[in-house]
Amino acid sequence: MFELDAETSSDEPSDIDVEFTDYEAWIEENWKHPLLDRELTTVAMVDGSPAAFSVAYTDGGTRYATAMTGTARAFRGRGLAKLAKNDSLHRARAAGYTEAFTGNDTGNDPMIAINKWFGYEICAKEVRHVRELG
Repeated sequence: MFELDAETSSDEPSDIDVEFTDYEAWIEENWKHPLLDRELTTVAMVDGSPAAFSVAYTDGGTRYATAMTGTARAFRGRGLAKLAKNDSLHRARAAGYTEAFTGNDTGNDPMIAINKWFGYEICAKEVRHVRELG
């Protein structure tokens, strides 16, 4: 999972580059995240290896959020991210969650298309400002 998350996160369009190189830090920051819901997180396997995933965060009440969805480069374009996210969302609904949130960077057209297909609507925008310090 660490390798899959590292690969997909490094390819995600963003104004901040991401590189996971420290497994122990990833365990502490991601795998042990207090909102991570392993029961609702979905991993799509191909030939016994993780190929795509959708990470679920929940508040333990009514709110569910997709923290990350990604597909290994070798398996992109096959619908695996959509399949993983669909499974996670259906299980969240069955578990009683009534609100689902997700986020996208503007340039991530494939994930934006998937989220539109699921019926997500824009409810907020985040803007980052940068300034060089001399």
